[in-house]
Amino acid sequence: MSLLLGHTRPALADVAACVQSHASGQREAKAGRLAAASDLFADCVSQEGCPDAIRSECAEFRKETERNLPTLVFAALDEQGQDLVQVRVYSDDRMLAEALDGRPIAVDPGQHHLKFQLASGQVLETDVLVRQGEKNRIVSLRAKSAEAVPAAQASGNEAKLPLGLWVASGVGAAALASWGTFALLGHGKQSTIDACSPSCPESSRADYDAMHRDYVIADISLGVAVASAGVATWLFLSRDRANRAEQPAVIAGPRLSILPLVSTRAAGLVLNASAF
Repeated sequence: MSLLLGHTRPALADVAACVQSHASGQREAKAGRLAAASDLFADCVSQEGCPDAIRSECAEFRKETERNLPTLVFAALDEQGQDLVQVRVYSDDRMLAEALDGRPIAVDPGQHHLKFQLASGQVLETDVLVRQGEKNRIVSLRAKSAEAVPAAQASGNEAKLPLGLWVASGVGAAALASWGTFALLGHGKQSTIDACSPSCPESSRADYDAMHRDYVIADISLGVAVASAGVATWLFLSRDRANRAEQPAVIAGPRLSILPLVSTRAAGLVLNASAF
């Protein structure tokens, strides 16, 4: 009896394993994971204790899965159009090939983000939609010249100015215009009062109040202009530091400095732009 049980237990284990592979393979195939489904059907067929009916069905499922499983052929070219071999290929961060040999590689149908890592360190990327049943589709990418890569990155970084910088600059410009307007209005009323001082009529009281109001508004506008200019400068320099961290080469650009100008009758700002 023990001898019989010894032969029965492995057989039962084989039956359970092949039934599990049979069911799991069908689920993977319906989900579009054809590579995993093919492996499960192959495992089902390899189980010696698996019933002939199940093994036969797994074999048919595997043939159908292999027919539907797409394959891609990867190619990478250097700047002169010559084939590259030492290229690692990744699909969605999963390595598909350590080097290129011209042979097809099976992938599941669907959207794939492919990355070619060249021996030089350059990474080429592309998105492809792989169709079910598509065989030996060639995906070829060409390396960029060493000069073109930094230039493209530099132009992209220069175009990305923070939205806050534009907002702060606009507010600062409006506040500076307000300061100039009300400072001139206040100065005009002060000239009228100075002309009659110290024996100004009582009617000049309204001019004095208006002068005081205009100077207060001018001072507030000047404070807003200074604060906005400071924020805009900080955003500009922060963006510049980020670009310097990303780029090994120095990108020429303007340097903005703000100098306060104060006199006995008014105050203002001097903006100075110079090259790095």
